[in-house]
Amino acid sequence: MIVQAQHTPRVRGTATAFPEHTVDQAGTVWALRAMFPDEDAERIDVLVRRSGVASRGLALPLTETIAPTDFSNRNRAYRRVAIELAQRAAEGALDRARVAPAEIDVVIDVSCTGVCIPALDVALASLIGLRADVRRIPITEAGCSAGALALGLARDLASLGHNVLVIAVELCSLSLVGEDRSRTNLIASLLFGDGAAAAVITPEGPGPSIEAVGSELIPNSQHIMGFDVGTHGLRIVLERELPQVVAGHLPGAVGRFLERSGRTPEDIELHIVHPGGRTVLEAYEATFGVDRTALRHSYGVLRDHGNLSSASILAVLDRTLREEATATGRAAFAPRDALLIAMGPGISLEMALLRFVGVPVAAAVGRGVPASASAL
Repeated sequence: MIVQAQHTPRVRGTATAFPEHTVDQAGTVWALRAMFPDEDAERIDVLVRRSGVASRGLALPLTETIAPTDFSNRNRAYRRVAIELAQRAAEGALDRARVAPAEIDVVIDVSCTGVCIPALDVALASLIGLRADVRRIPITEAGCSAGALALGLARDLASLGHNVLVIAVELCSLSLVGEDRSRTNLIASLLFGDGAAAAVITPEGPGPSIEAVGSELIPNSQHIMGFDVGTHGLRIVLERELPQVVAGHLPGAVGRFLERSGRTPEDIELHIVHPGGRTVLEAYEATFGVDRTALRHSYGVLRDHGNLSSASILAVLDRTLREEATATGRAAFAPRDALLIAMGPGISLEMALLRFVGVPVAAAVGRGVPASASAL
């Protein structure tokens, strides 16, 4: 889809929110040994140590998370905790953007780890003070790529003059199928975490501009990632060849996307990459010849929170913007290009080209400043 831009949209503010319950590597080892009694205990220890995940948020206490239950109970918990985290993330992003809730024209909410009808945005509208006529766009089936997909849609809407709030909330622990003893479920159970992230995209103002967005489907890859949906709930599908398949298609997809904006991979100075897992990030490093420092925020989110599915890319973006906001002398720097990329079921690659011009996003100082006003 091509949208005739009237504005150059900006990322005005971002924020994250995480549950009060957490699990570290020792807790993960204990839980996995209980859930997978037939697995070699030492192998579980090694997998957890090598995962790159030091801690994760959980919607429920660990013992309750792994206790036998049914999808109905988990989904009730999903709605309660998802609304709470989404509200915190949304209010934080609006604060940092200095945009009042009533100024938001469109809200895009994404989540794939629970079912909520009416969608989460209906509850959020009244909780955070959105207008009754706000346009609501829920996205439920794009998986890990949905955060980047929503940013792309927000960019198109903001280019037409709309103020857009993007909210991603995922409670991956509540999609756990406890009786699933597969190796796939084992890996998912040590990798995924719970949390929410939000971003405010406006037609103008401070913050990095979103220069271009794009999508590309990898052919014949539908079987590699997704959910097996049934009476058991949402059983994870995650094939081992994911990193290799993504790495094999990344150069061409990224090259074509950047070429349309007159860029090459060598022009990219900031890398905002979905932390799907340690092997996915290592594949990205090898593909584009960058070191671990270039992906420090992706590794940081993976280490501190695990793979947050659709919320991950917004959490990485949030860390990137926070670093920019605290950097000294940034206004004297030449503009820099950033590549934002996430991958999800399809396999779908969702990409955005951001332009950092040396002016940091405003610090959190409260809402109420009109979206057209400068935040600096």
